[in-house]
Amino acid sequence: MYAHATLITHDSLEEALKGDRKSSKHYLSLNGTWKFSFAENPDKRIKSFYGSEFDYSGWDEIAVPAHWQLQGYDYPQYTNIRYPWIDSEALKPPFAPTKYNPVGSYIRTFTIPQDWNGKPVFISFQGVESAFYVWLNGELVGYSEDTFTPAEFDLTPYLIEGENRLAVEVYRWCDASWLEDQDFWRMSGIFRDVYLFTAPDTHIYDFFIHTDLDEQFKDSDLRIDATVVNYYGADAGSMAVVAELYDAQGSQVLRQPLRIAVAAGSNERIEVQGAIAVANPLKWSAELPNLYTLVLRLDNADGQAVQFISCKVGFRKFEIKDGLMRINGERIEFKGVNRHEFSCDTGRALGEEDMIRDVVLMKSHNINAVRTSHYPNNPRWYELCDEYGLYVIDETNLETHGSWEYAQQEEGDTVPGSKPEWRENVIDRCNSMLQRDKNHPSVIIWSLGNESFGGDNFMRMHDYLREKDPSRVVHYEGVFHWRKSEAASDMESQMYTKPHEIEAYALRRPTPSKPFILCEYSHAMGNSSGGLSKYTDLFEKYPILQGGFIWDWVDQAIRVRNPDGTSHMAYGGDFGESPHDGNFCGNGIIFADRTVSPKLFEVKKCYQNVKFTAESMEDGKFVVTNRHLFTDLNVYDFVWQVTNNGVLVNEGKLDVQAAPGQSATVDLTRAYPNKASIEDEFVLTLSIVLKQGTSWAEAGHEIAYEQFVLPISVRAAVVANSGFPAVRVKTDARSWSAEGENFSVRFDTGTGDLVSYRVKGIELLKKAPAPNFWRAYTDNDRGNQHQVRCATWREAGLNRKLAKFTTDAVSTGIEVTVDYSLPTKPASSCQLVYSIRGDGEIGINLKLNPGEGLPEIPEIGILFEMDHSFDTVAWYGKGPHENYWDRSSGARLGLFSGKVNEQIAPYLRPQETGNKTEVRFAAVTNADGLGMRIGGAPVFELNALPYTPHELEQYDHQHLLPSSDKTVVRVNYKQMGVGGDDSWGARTHPEYTLFANRTYGYSFVLKGIIG
Repeated sequence: MYAHATLITHDSLEEALKGDRKSSKHYLSLNGTWKFSFAENPDKRIKSFYGSEFDYSGWDEIAVPAHWQLQGYDYPQYTNIRYPWIDSEALKPPFAPTKYNPVGSYIRTFTIPQDWNGKPVFISFQGVESAFYVWLNGELVGYSEDTFTPAEFDLTPYLIEGENRLAVEVYRWCDASWLEDQDFWRMSGIFRDVYLFTAPDTHIYDFFIHTDLDEQFKDSDLRIDATVVNYYGADAGSMAVVAELYDAQGSQVLRQPLRIAVAAGSNERIEVQGAIAVANPLKWSAELPNLYTLVLRLDNADGQAVQFISCKVGFRKFEIKDGLMRINGERIEFKGVNRHEFSCDTGRALGEEDMIRDVVLMKSHNINAVRTSHYPNNPRWYELCDEYGLYVIDETNLETHGSWEYAQQEEGDTVPGSKPEWRENVIDRCNSMLQRDKNHPSVIIWSLGNESFGGDNFMRMHDYLREKDPSRVVHYEGVFHWRKSEAASDMESQMYTKPHEIEAYALRRPTPSKPFILCEYSHAMGNSSGGLSKYTDLFEKYPILQGGFIWDWVDQAIRVRNPDGTSHMAYGGDFGESPHDGNFCGNGIIFADRTVSPKLFEVKKCYQNVKFTAESMEDGKFVVTNRHLFTDLNVYDFVWQVTNNGVLVNEGKLDVQAAPGQSATVDLTRAYPNKASIEDEFVLTLSIVLKQGTSWAEAGHEIAYEQFVLPISVRAAVVANSGFPAVRVKTDARSWSAEGENFSVRFDTGTGDLVSYRVKGIELLKKAPAPNFWRAYTDNDRGNQHQVRCATWREAGLNRKLAKFTTDAVSTGIEVTVDYSLPTKPASSCQLVYSIRGDGEIGINLKLNPGEGLPEIPEIGILFEMDHSFDTVAWYGKGPHENYWDRSSGARLGLFSGKVNEQIAPYLRPQETGNKTEVRFAAVTNADGLGMRIGGAPVFELNALPYTPHELEQYDHQHLLPSSDKTVVRVNYKQMGVGGDDSWGARTHPEYTLFANRTYGYSFVLKGIIG
């Protein structure tokens, strides 16, 4: 059947206003249990299973919607670029595999409701992967391919009274699979809803709503293009399509009848057009997603209603004007993400609860846009984007990444390219998307697909979409690789371009002709998203740079149940499949189970729409800048808090008014403390929070914040230390020991190691402090070969050689100086100075002298181990989640605590995790409160985990990490940033890199906590 907008017939206005299609009497779901037979290739399938007399009683049962790979058949396969069959068959397009190409045969029965008798009956398959045939009662109904848009068939000629037998034959791969080479799990089956629907003999088949705002973006001409079908061709006489518009409270705003004539024999599509003037409707945007309900009523010749259909309407205008993309006249900035439809339990058979969780998380973390990478999503997703407010790039189901290579100069075997035999296929795909989703205000851009190179077919797709829908613009990144197809995209779209390169685009003269977006950027694989603020700062600075879409939203991993009842997340290769691309599916800013990762907080901070700056911190003057497009700051509460070393000492709330794009200055001298001592650090936190709850957050939800360390002058007298208890020293052939009041330390003079630190007889060290220059390599590190390039640092600390061990008496106690040579190539040297005071405090100073010409250093610090009973870590620094040198904007300065084993972020592959920056002091303690306090001089980076970096590297899945008998504490000067421009070569930005061309030094203090 022809593609059309999502709709269902209702019997009354009240039903239509509710808009619940699934409660309509004209809708019958076929979801549920079907009979199923599996064959590994077409030759082995049961060819005549669709026959009316075929006995399928012995077949297995399977759930619909679902993938058969997640129900015990076949295997899921994750590949990024490569076509999944390349290891078993050498094929060229358009041929499909035959040696291994599983076929799933489905059967179920149904009986149509009595009140459907005599009416046309249709079936809708919302998503089937990848191709399928349909039979009803032994008769072939049709065939379809295009996994991600509806395939609908007219069942009326094949229906019988009573029980009807439906048979569906699904192929894992088909010729169209050459066009569906997306970076995702390759799975199969009927994975979206299947349902029957009916309509009156004469019925509205399709409609297109246009909300044309005037030049002042005030009033609108609501245009309606409707298609009426007279199914049986009977003379229906003069009928009318009556349009009624209702506001969010259910009040009628307007009513307009559109007269049509339906003559005998006109069993064809009858086009109906009309326009209605709407005075100053509330406008739709992601900030203010105002929606109306349009009800289209079909009246017969007697004026009686025979059909009601409805949809949500948002009045908005999206355009490119003066070289910029604008929504309702305002320059738009996409604070976006790419989103694969995926659940760790159900794959692409996503439930509504997962969709709602996604949209709520996006809204509550300042994300305003989503790209449906790389195919049209479940229709419910677009309704949620309309309702909650998200801008959508709707993407055609098209990717052929495995058929071309970067920098190629000819089209060659690339599909679809300019090849005429593929043209109708790709036009059909973009048309199916357009017709289904055309009435959603959230959809503002059509995309031609992803990573499919270029060619004339893309220009044909572009022109087709612009002709059918001039109200939206068209996106395609592939023209970047084939500039002959430049006309296929209305914007300049790139992927993973470095910050300095997109700035060069903004500065290009003459002024760039197209607005610029990054349709993919900040590749969030594993421990990543470093340097995100470098991009968002540029988006704010240069109007032509209109934002981007982070890759991507959720880790694609499959939850597998273990024999002991636990579960783990599986990635590419875990199902024995080949080819595969390992854990490259783990790119999400939320984890596969939809729990929040630390990366999401960085996104929220970088994407916030309110900025805070200090105009005069000494005078308490701060500027609040409103970067919303349509929202005044007076809808929020302005909240301030002052803490002293993390403890709240003062707070308040006030109203701030600033129109979109404007700023307001606030006087916060009232927040400043009257006096302070040298040990005080006062931090002012400014926040904007919701005054009232919304559909996506409760009242008080914070949407933006900033922190400032206040320049409070010290007024209290500083009293000099009066001295320390004496330190007693003992030496023997292998050790040097010192003890004082309630403590003792012991060094191994053969190695220089501090092997014992006891407080009140309790041993705090399980393993001696040692210089450490290595972190467990991240996915980004692996992608740029960091672990190979920098391997000389991996065991430099472990394999250190003692060069010199000396002790000296000083006024505060004793200093122990240990000099090491490090086996880097060329060699480096390292010095540790321990300052042991009579009260048991140990100051540690590290100095590193790298050898000439060495690669960058992963981290610089001290590592020591404590017994696992010391299982709690508390700190005053950035938190509460892990943060890094280049990913700390979304962490705030405060007092935090947690269990050591909770500091591990569950990335698919174990890697560096749990770091804390700007730490002033910290403590690692046991259940009795005994343990180690760590003090900064002035700050350090902290990492407390149950594993060493080397142990984390030994395991490729989180669930394989063994039980630990220790707490590993790393007190660092710094570790390098995690990076994230991409995960296959991009290095950490220079300003967040520890280059080996200089000397490094830092200090901190250890002191036992004895309760």
